[in-house]
Amino acid sequence: MIKKITIMSMLVSSLLYGDSDIPKQKGFFVGLDVSYMNATTRYDKSGAGITTSSYSSKDYLVPVSVRLGYQYYFTRIYARINNEKSYQDNKKERYKLDSKAYEINADYIPVIYTSPEKDWTIRALFGVGLGANKSALTYYDARLDSIGTNLEAILDKDTQWNMEYGLQMGAMAEFDFGLNVELAYRYRSGLMSEFSDTDGANEVTFKLLSSEIYLGVNYLF
Repeated sequence: MIKKITIMSMLVSSLLYGDSDIPKQKGFFVGLDVSYMNATTRYDKSGAGITTSSYSSKDYLVPVSVRLGYQYYFTRIYARINNEKSYQDNKKERYKLDSKAYEINADYIPVIYTSPEKDWTIRALFGVGLGANKSALTYYDARLDSIGTNLEAILDKDTQWNMEYGLQMGAMAEFDFGLNVELAYRYRSGLMSEFSDTDGANEVTFKLLSSEIYLGVNYLF
């Protein structure tokens, strides 16, 4: 009940604000964000169509993203590209994945406070993201299920594209000269890649779950 009242009050407060009450509401914007990411990579290994073993490995990364989009009053849509990230197999040390994400994001940004001088506002932020990751498996053991033996490693530069999706939520401070700063939480899920070893006897599927707190800075023209 409280959650419904909160959401309704924000929607009503947004509708009550006119153009003259908000410093700057619409236009193209550019920006970047820096985040602290907690990423879990799940490794599902199988042979002859049967899953033989699964395990997960965690990474803590600091990716940087650039964005370009358009804001229109209480909504905005933008493209986001992050720098390439390397996910290490920290548990069994068999794999390394390099991945880069390309996304389209849509946010609802209702105004929750405007300063008396009307030169800055505070907005809430609720959004979804959809995109693809370009990932490459750069190192793995050819015999995925061999444990305790010294086997020769194989380089594999095969690159794949896979879908990812998620959500973001937080708050944003917006100033009348076009600058805005946001602090938010972002969650992403998606399949990174599927590979088979050289003799085709084993396959491995990499799935990514990531949560991150990010600080974004944008300039609205």
